Amino acid sequence: MRPTWAEIDLEIISSNTSIFYELLDDSVELCAVVKADGYGHGGVEVARQVLASGATWLAVAFVEEAAALRSEGIEAPILLLSEPRPNEMREVVELGGVRPAIYTRAGVDAFSSVTHEGAPVHLKVDTGMHRVGARPNEIIELASYIVESGLQLEGVFTHFALASTPTDSFNRSQIELFDRVLGDLADAGHTPQIVHQANTAATLEWPETHRSMVRVGIGLYGTEPSNFFSKKFKELGLEPAVWLRSEVSHLQTVESGEGVGYGHRWRASKNTRIATIPIGYADGIFRGWWDGGEVLIGGNHWPIRGVVTMDSLIVEVDKSIKVGDEVVLLGAQGDSVLAVSDVAELLGTIGYEILTSLGARIPRRY
Repeated sequence: MRPTWAEIDLEIISSNTSIFYELLDDSVELCAVVKADGYGHGGVEVARQVLASGATWLAVAFVEEAAALRSEGIEAPILLLSEPRPNEMREVVELGGVRPAIYTRAGVDAFSSVTHEGAPVHLKVDTGMHRVGARPNEIIELASYIVESGLQLEGVFTHFALASTPTDSFNRSQIELFDRVLGDLADAGHTPQIVHQANTAATLEWPETHRSMVRVGIGLYGTEPSNFFSKKFKELGLEPAVWLRSEVSHLQTVESGEGVGYGHRWRASKNTRIATIPIGYADGIFRGWWDGGEVLIGGNHWPIRGVVTMDSLIVEVDKSIKVGDEVVLLGAQGDSVLAVSDVAELLGTIGYEILTSLGARIPRRY
C-alpha cells in the first residue's frame, strides 16, 4: 500500500464544534456544514462527531450527499443548501427529514407534488451573493405560494458574500436587507420557525446574525475563513483537524546543471540530494505548489523542486534524510507547522479549496 494518508483527529473536530456551540445563546441551533465529504475530512465521520458535540442540524449541497448520510444511519435534520432538480424531489421525500432550499415556483410545484401536506421547506433569499435564491422583491409572493401549495415555511435563510472580509461595508448591507425581508414577511403573516444567516465568519464576528440557527462549515475543521480570523482562532482554541502525511520513497543525487521533473522547471545549481515523495496532483497537491512550496521531514522545512506530477513530487534534502522518513505536507511535525492557510496563501487561493481538493485515493485514518 502506498505510504500516503490523511490523518483526521475527530477529538479536535469535537472540540471545535463545542467551541462554536458555546458561542451561541440557548435558543440558537448549530447547523454543521458537512458538504464535499466534510470538506475532505469524511462526511459521515464528521457528521457523527459534530452531532455528539452540540450540532443539531447538518447541511449539504446535493441530494446524493444527504443520501450518503442517511445510508449510514444518520437521522438528524439535513438542509439542502440548493434547490434540488424537480426529478430529485421524490428522493428528497424518501430520505426523510431532509429540507430542500426553495427559491422558485417550479421548485415549490415539484416538491409539493410528491410530498405530504405540511412538509417543511427553507426559503432562500438572495441578498447579494447572486448565486442562488429569490430576490427580495419576490419573497412575499413566493412565501405565500409555498403556504398555498400546502407546504410549511419552516425556514428562511440567506448567505454572506464577503463575510471573510468583515471590514467590507457590504456585509452590513446584507444584514440590513435581510432584516427588511424578515420584517416584510412578518407583515404578510409569515413567521418561519428557523431563520439563519451566519456562516463561520459571521458567527464569530456578528452575534446579531446568529438569528435562530447558524451554519458553521470551515471553522469546525479548524481552518480560518481568511487570515483576518487567525488571531480569533488562536484565542478560542480552534485547531486544524487534518494532517497530510507521506514518506520518502526514493533518494538520489543530481549533478549541477541537471533539470528535475517535467519541463525541467528547476535546475540544480550544485550537486543536490533529492527525495521522491509518492503524492501528486491527482491527490490534490496542486501542480504549482512547487513554486515556493515546502514539506516537513524530521521537523525541518525542505523545498519542493520541479513541478508536482500526477503521482509524486520531488524535494531537496540533505544526507540526513533516509528512505521511509515521514513527510508532512499539512500539519505539524516537531515544532514546525505547515498550515492550510499558509499553503492557500502561497497558491493564491483559500483554505476551502485546499481541503476539498484532497483526493479520494488518499486513505483517511481517524
